[in-house]
Amino acid sequence: MMNNGLAGQQGGATLIVALILMLIMGLMASTSMKTNVLQSRMAANMQDESIAFEAAETGLTYSEQWLGDQDSTPDLVEYSDLQTGLSDFVVDSRTSSQFKAQLLNLTTVGQWEKGTQPLTAFNADPLSSVSEQPRVSIELTEFIPDDKTQGYSYGGTTGISLFRHLSRSTGKSGESEVILQSEYGKRFR
Repeated sequence: MMNNGLAGQQGGATLIVALILMLIMGLMASTSMKTNVLQSRMAANMQDESIAFEAAETGLTYSEQWLGDQDSTPDLVEYSDLQTGLSDFVVDSRTSSQFKAQLLNLTTVGQWEKGTQPLTAFNADPLSSVSEQPRVSIELTEFIPDDKTQGYSYGGTTGISLFRHLSRSTGKSGESEVILQSEYGKRFR
């Protein structure tokens, strides 16, 4: 008959231990769910950034190909004359550092975009995997004349024109921004 008394006293302790174990398991499951959700978000953000990077790289590729197909130096404009939709959009920054100063002082992307061209301006098909088409700006930064050791016409007006390309894309969601820059040298004959 003494055993009946011990069994009655231990019933509450077993219940408390079981509830504590259930609480710990619930917290572990909740933490695991939060971790999985966070990992899913991180993976989606990485994928969006990868799409933005590839789109910006495509913008650079097509603008460099467009420049490579030109037979002569493209018509140049001053930064202050740039407007959306102009057919002449290659900025001449050799004599003025205004373009670079403006780029450093921009407060919004919209100000930069006024002098850019969409990817489709370079005879490229629109990209379907991005929220907006990549935009590209081209700037003539330097002319390196031929000398005695290189080139075709020493003392003439031939040489290599050096261009800077900037390309911006925002990926599929429009939230991941990637800006790439490349330098491209071309000898026009």
